[in-house]
Amino acid sequence: MNFRKMIMLYSDSYKQCHPLMYPDNQTYLVSYLTARKAMNDNFPKMVVYGIQPFIKDMQKGFADFFYETIEQVMYEYDHYIDAHLGLGNVARDRIVELHKLGYLPVEIRAIPEGSVVNMGIPIVEMRNTHPRFAWVIQWLECLLQTEVWPMCAYATVGWEYHKVADKFYSKTAPGADPYMAMADFGFRGMSCLEDATRCSASWLLSFNKTSTIPALPYLDYYYNAECAEHKIGIGAVSTEHSVMAANYAIDGDEITFVKRMLTEIYPNTSFSMVSDTYDYWNMVNNIIPACKDEILAHNGKLLIRPDSGDMVAISVGTIQKLWEVFGGTINEAGYKVLDPHIGLIYGDGCTLNRVEQIYESLEKLGFASTNVVFGVGAFCFHALFSPDNKFTVLTRDTWGMAMKATHGVFGGKAIPIYKDPKTDEGGLKKSQKGCCRVTQYPVTGEFRCEDGYEQWVDEDKTVLKTVFKDGNIVNEKTFHEIRATLYPEV
Repeated sequence: MNFRKMIMLYSDSYKQCHPLMYPDNQTYLVSYLTARKAMNDNFPKMVVYGIQPFIKDMQKGFADFFYETIEQVMYEYDHYIDAHLGLGNVARDRIVELHKLGYLPVEIRAIPEGSVVNMGIPIVEMRNTHPRFAWVIQWLECLLQTEVWPMCAYATVGWEYHKVADKFYSKTAPGADPYMAMADFGFRGMSCLEDATRCSASWLLSFNKTSTIPALPYLDYYYNAECAEHKIGIGAVSTEHSVMAANYAIDGDEITFVKRMLTEIYPNTSFSMVSDTYDYWNMVNNIIPACKDEILAHNGKLLIRPDSGDMVAISVGTIQKLWEVFGGTINEAGYKVLDPHIGLIYGDGCTLNRVEQIYESLEKLGFASTNVVFGVGAFCFHALFSPDNKFTVLTRDTWGMAMKATHGVFGGKAIPIYKDPKTDEGGLKKSQKGCCRVTQYPVTGEFRCEDGYEQWVDEDKTVLKTVFKDGNIVNEKTFHEIRATLYPEV
């Protein structure tokens, strides 16, 4: 998000009114962002990600806010707020007071990004550092949640796919790199450019391949990834249906263009070719075998790309046919690996279940998992499937993400504040009570949370570490440090 001097408008309506509603003697507030409950029992854990981009954008937004004159800031603030909520219904003077202070008096602590948390674990902890600005803490809830939950969700999806790839790669292709097993194909199916970028940047925690180019500068800016140097965000040369259809219209057949791609356009480059524009099985059974000499002489790999039909049957059947025509080798684990000049990429209708079914089917037939590469599209970033093929839509409620105030100081007295509705039958809404301490078991890596503390817990006694304080980023992490947290064995 492009934060500007209007950052004080970046909330929903009621946040603007709450400073007037808190007790007059309030000087301190502590709040926690927590994944409270998984809506899909098959995905009970969540990857923590996206906190650092939120902090950097927030820092920039408030820098612009403090840079502008108070007259200009309040002119724009009043223009929209008066129309939105009516005159006299917001704490306008507190915005002026904050601007006069000249910095954001907030401390934010967080669980290390790349951590995998179970439910009920606070991932972000926030407090005010100036007694006049306790109201600021919950004001930031909207920004924090809307910026962080999608990246946590997308990173979790990538992590789940990586687990499947790693499982079958370890069994059928030992030594092969699971980071190269799949690519993000989601760009055009996401809600906006920013969503597509954040999605791919989250996916790349678990894989090195994407078709979403903006993810590379995003990771470089927010996480110092050095994508080009480390080969993060690898794409592929590929055709689309308009290319195939245009050449068919001129040539009158498909084989002419296939041979031209191999010998004239990309003789020294691997590429994928969408192959179902007209008749997929004719392409696989007749045209590709007729191009065998050109394919074997090609200084690269041709990846056949189906784009419709039964994903499992087509993938398995195609690899069987390519083995029949081109052969290959038997790897050290005893599984068949296609000749390096030919392969398969599937990017239509991928789900976690279908990918696993394909891997399982190939294993039973004696083929290594590396014979197929997957492209995961936007649908898979919006739904989590259970084994019975039912799915949960990905929203901030998929893991019950919420930021709740749990501790305050009123008239010099520390008081726990909490939420515990009797009508909450599912156990989703209950919050922590008081300040929290989060620890991690050294063997299992599981996190636990203890609440009820009467004050902010010392940093050396909790895994929640300071990442922002009084306008400054603290303890900035690189992409590679975060990936190492998620995959410590690499």
